[in-house]
Amino acid sequence: MALWVLSFCIMAIEAWGSIYFFDTFLKKKSIGQWGKYRYVVLYFASMVVALFGDYFDLMGIKARLIILVFIAFCAVFYEADWKQRIFFSVLNYSLLFLTDLFMLQMENMFVSKNDVLTFLLLPSKMAWLCVVFIVRKIWKGQNNYGELSRKEWLKFSMIPLLTVASMMLMFFCSSTETKVQTAYLFLSVGLIFINILVIELMQGILGKEELLRESALAGQKKESQLAHYRDMQAVYERQGMKMHDYKNQIRTIQVLLKKGDTQAAASLAERLTESISVEMAAVNTNHPVVDAVLNQKFHAAREQGVSMTFRVGDMGGLRLNEEETVILLSNLLDNAIHECMKVVRQGRKTVIQVKLVQEGGKLIFSVRNPVEEKVRVTEGTGLSNVKAVADKYGGDFAVSCDEEKFQAVVML
Repeated sequence: MALWVLSFCIMAIEAWGSIYFFDTFLKKKSIGQWGKYRYVVLYFASMVVALFGDYFDLMGIKARLIILVFIAFCAVFYEADWKQRIFFSVLNYSLLFLTDLFMLQMENMFVSKNDVLTFLLLPSKMAWLCVVFIVRKIWKGQNNYGELSRKEWLKFSMIPLLTVASMMLMFFCSSTETKVQTAYLFLSVGLIFINILVIELMQGILGKEELLRESALAGQKKESQLAHYRDMQAVYERQGMKMHDYKNQIRTIQVLLKKGDTQAAASLAERLTESISVEMAAVNTNHPVVDAVLNQKFHAAREQGVSMTFRVGDMGGLRLNEEETVILLSNLLDNAIHECMKVVRQGRKTVIQVKLVQEGGKLIFSVRNPVEEKVRVTEGTGLSNVKAVADKYGGDFAVSCDEEKFQAVVML
């Protein structure tokens, strides 16, 4: 009876520690009330696997099953792709089993054969929790795993997989010889430190990628500021020329009124009003930065003979800061205008279709424009910065192109 109680306590510790481990590296899903039952789900799933593994008495099957349970658990309760689920599930089980193996070797070397071996299971779980706490202390909360390529994930995964293979080998090839047990003991400790080192190495790579991204964003910010100053200068020059035209047209209206030609004066005044309205603000989204960027790009496109249509909503509650807003809007619109200028040179009419709305709690920004020919999509500085903004808010960024059109869509 005492053994059963101890087993249930151990599985409870494993379930809690595993959730604590996954919370360190993965972002929890917003699944409402179901999120409160994470512990219960993992506890009973682990219990079923333990009973199943004990029934067949095959450690290899039990190990694979518990890893599959961890992977499925991460898929249900965390926002992670399959590479992250597999990697952290195997890593968690590796650390869990290594501490068990370490305590088992200590047991074999220092505990009498007549003693009950299960007495050291509880200290083993405490040792594993200490390792998890150390890992949590090392990790700085950098969860932007999108910066890691598939090859990097494959390289990182080799260590936990080799660890599991080594553990299985030590478990099935156990020996009563003191030298072998001592070797297994030091090997277990070494593998624990190697797996912790992998976590620290991953953190270092993500930190460097973050610095590179921040450097690129800083460069983009300077470019945006310079572009803004140039555009403001162009606006002032355009306004000066428009003011000269407006004065001439107002004088013409005055002359028509003096002559009594009120119909011609009214028609000219109506056209002048429409022109001023279009010139001042083509778009109004209730957000000053968004309005400034969209109107600025609208006028820049019109001067190049490129039309631009808008479908916009209220951006008053936009969560992006000013810098991110400029980066997101300017890069995609600049690319669209650049491609449309090539089409205009061929004597064809072009229209850029812009959609900027908030639907279902998500921001949707799409730009669609014609192209001269199919464009090979490459991640230049502009698109990389847009992707960085999307990644920061856990959003999606996708581009597509064929022989007729190019389209970019951002969902945050």
